[in-house]
Amino acid sequence: MQIVYSRVSTATQSLLRQRHILAEAGLLVRTEGVAEGFRPADGVLLFEDPATTSKIPALDRPAFGKIAASAHPGDTLTVSELFRLCRDLLDIHAVRTWGCP
Repeated sequence: MQIVYSRVSTATQSLLRQRHILAEAGLLVRTEGVAEGFRPADGVLLFEDPATTSKIPALDRPAFGKIAASAHPGDTLTVSELFRLCRDLLDIHAVRTWGCP
């Protein structure tokens, strides 16, 4: 399964720029007449954490927690920009090794 994750830090920020990047990668599809303007491409699961500060570790964020709970070996996780997922080496290591025996 292809999994896509997006996050912004504050309620005043928009996910739109990330959605454009992910659409260019073929992971999201533009939709007409829908407020958000995008939907996941076929076979893609989209998870978003709006207004979630980077001070919260990735595995503790609501949407990313759902990814961590439902992802399976062989699934692919894509983020538009790495800093939207993790802010420091400890968080990168935690995400990289989650679910590993």
